[in-house]
Amino acid sequence: MVWLYLFSGILLLFVIITCLHSLLLPRPKKHSKVNGSPLVSILVPMRNEAHNVQGMVQALKRQSYSSIEVFFLDDESTDGTTEALAVATLGDSRLNVVQGAPKPDGWIGKVFACHQLSQHATGDYLLFLDADVRIEETAVSDVLALMQRKKLGLVSGFSRFLLPTFLNKLLVPLQHFIVLFHLPMVFARWSNWPPATAAHGGFMFFERGAYDSIGGHASVWSNIVEDVAISKQIKKQGHKMWLLNITEFVSCTMYDSDRDVWTGFSKNIFNGLGRSVPLALGISFFYGVFYVSPLFLASAAFIGDRPEWLIPYALISLQAFVVYLTTREPRHLAFFIPFSALAFIALLLYAMTRSLKGHQVEWKGRFYG
Repeated sequence: MVWLYLFSGILLLFVIITCLHSLLLPRPKKHSKVNGSPLVSILVPMRNEAHNVQGMVQALKRQSYSSIEVFFLDDESTDGTTEALAVATLGDSRLNVVQGAPKPDGWIGKVFACHQLSQHATGDYLLFLDADVRIEETAVSDVLALMQRKKLGLVSGFSRFLLPTFLNKLLVPLQHFIVLFHLPMVFARWSNWPPATAAHGGFMFFERGAYDSIGGHASVWSNIVEDVAISKQIKKQGHKMWLLNITEFVSCTMYDSDRDVWTGFSKNIFNGLGRSVPLALGISFFYGVFYVSPLFLASAAFIGDRPEWLIPYALISLQAFVVYLTTREPRHLAFFIPFSALAFIALLLYAMTRSLKGHQVEWKGRFYG
């Protein structure tokens, strides 16, 4: 039984680490006061996002902070986004629509869209949002006040995710789990060490001087995981970058279908690991041992009348519960963490195999390898 106590001890350590990281993850204070009224440029790239236009525009119109300008970039859409934007922005001088130029060879589509948006922006601060993100009415002012108070060059955060499908529920909240477990929060918050960096491209809030100092999105023009890459550039230039808990202020429906979940993550997950086969295999082994095997132990506990074998499953569920409590995700999903780990491993191995075979992933009419 020594193996069980050792295994459970390791899992308990994981719970403690996650609890500490959850406490160290900063969150903006609601109804914070902004110093002065600096102009904030809110920048939204849109490619075939007709279904998101109305919700995004309404969320931005409700912002309590008045010193804003908004630019939407219509990135060669073919689904009615152009017409929807024209109708939704009519009559509000703060809202502007820009037609995107054709993507140059080698550039990642979203990165080029953000680059174009930055050239139109005149604000002291730049807030890049994905089209599927919705921000509460005090979000801009509350995060801006924190940036001013802490002299931050960039803040980012993972939103509270809305989860309409089965794979959404298994895989999307796992982003919170991975960050709160693996990101060394002390170094991420209090050092400029680039590897201790995480970011989510759906919410990237820059101080303009910091953004310009690295050359903006042009500095990561070919990087498919541009959010983390640009965050590392910010730190390398000596600017402070914080990852925030923004789940009280920001929500997002990343994917509308299981197919989109699988395709969307598969274009990023292996690339995000630097296309390292040993790292991908090592991560798969780690999650298999620590987050899949407790499910089999729990099953064996009932068959063999060994209730102590339930301890590992209880510990990993507790760890996930801490994460989902912190990030306002459905708490009951914590009990499905072994299935989330299985889906994660399958996705990673699938993406790795396809990449090594030279296959590309199609996303919104563009191909990523």
